[in-house]
Amino acid sequence: MEGIRLLDEALASGLRVEPILYAPERLSATASGRALRQRLERQPLAEQIDEHILAAISETVTSQGVVAGVEIPIVGSLPEGGHVLVLDGIADPGNAGTMLRTALAAGAVGVVATKATTDLWSPKAVRAGMGAHFHLPLAVDVVDWGVLGDRQVLLAVAEGGRRYWEVDWSQPAAIVIGSEAHGASSAAASLATEQVTIPMAVGAESLNAAAAAAVLLFASRQRV
Repeated sequence: MEGIRLLDEALASGLRVEPILYAPERLSATASGRALRQRLERQPLAEQIDEHILAAISETVTSQGVVAGVEIPIVGSLPEGGHVLVLDGIADPGNAGTMLRTALAAGAVGVVATKATTDLWSPKAVRAGMGAHFHLPLAVDVVDWGVLGDRQVLLAVAEGGRRYWEVDWSQPAAIVIGSEAHGASSAAASLATEQVTIPMAVGAESLNAAAAAAVLLFASRQRV
C-alpha cells in the first residue's frame, strides 16, 4: 500500500506493517507528510530510500513519499446481526475499493467477496478503499455461503425485483452485487431470498456496481 492516510490507518489498526519505505524529501512536501516523517524516524521498521527507488516501486504517478507492506488479516466468521455487502464477480478493483468505503460509511458489519471477485487487497483496491480495509471484516475467496449466517439474501437486479424502499431492512441482510458484465452467479441467484431493484428514470440505462451498492447500503440504514 502507499500514501500517508493509508499508512496512518494501517498503523492504527494493530496489524503488522512491515516494511515501511519512505523518501524523506517527498514526505516533507506537505504538513501531514512532515508529521509522518517525524514518526517514521522513530519507527525501527521504517527505512529511508531515495526518490528514484520510490518511483520504481510505486504504482501511483505522483507518490506521496511512502510505501509499505501490511499484514492481511484472516477472517473466519462475520459478526452476528447487521448487514453485510457481498461482491459477487466484481472485476474492477477501483469499484471494489469504493464499495468497501461505502459499506463502512453505511454501517455494514462486514464484506464478503466470492472467488470470482477481484483481489480486495490489491494496491488499487486498497487505495480506493481509503482505509476501509482496516475497519471492516473482509471474507475473501468465499465459496461457502454459510458465512452469511441466517441473514436474508437480497440480490440486486436491474429490473423485476422489489423496489428497494419496500424491503424490510429491519432484518439482517446480505446485499449481493453481481458483475456489471455478467450479473450475479447462479449460486447467488439460487440462494437469494428476494430480488431488489433500484428504479431509474426513463432513458437511464443502468447504474454501475459501486453506485448501486451505495443506494442499497444507505437504504439499509432505515433500521437505525
